[in-house]
Amino acid sequence: MKKSDLFLSVFAFCAAVILSGCGSKSVDPSVSDLVKRVWTASIVKWDGGVKYDKTKSTNEKQGYAQYKLDLSVPPAASLTDFDGKKFTGTYAVSTDGSVLTLSALTSTDGAPTGTGGTLKFNILTKPTETTLSLRTDGPYIKASNTTVELLLVNP
Repeated sequence: MKKSDLFLSVFAFCAAVILSGCGSKSVDPSVSDLVKRVWTASIVKWDGGVKYDKTKSTNEKQGYAQYKLDLSVPPAASLTDFDGKKFTGTYAVSTDGSVLTLSALTSTDGAPTGTGGTLKFNILTKPTETTLSLRTDGPYIKASNTTVELLLVNP
């Protein structure tokens, strides 16, 4: 074997080894990417007391069975609240991934009671593809003026 052939073989082998280590790396998805789904209520608490649990046959606030938060087509947002009213608007996730803001929420009846069309939620833990944990950033008048904590799921 000639020196040039040996050199080319060694070079090709080294290049293959180096390039095989440059494959696509697993990138941790951002909170903005993870919330882009349709969410339904699994567990809902008002001021720490459970009002709805999807696994129970009876609940104090059975209306949460119809609760739906659709964030699947950014920046559009659609919210069907526990009273059955549906609102549409837009949403944004804060740059640090800790706050979800629904804005310009409206329906034929207007904005959700006492919100001025804006609902802010603290994101309690980093979402996964199947769970999103939120808490209102203050009392929500539609929930007897209490803080609402939602464990949402994407079935």
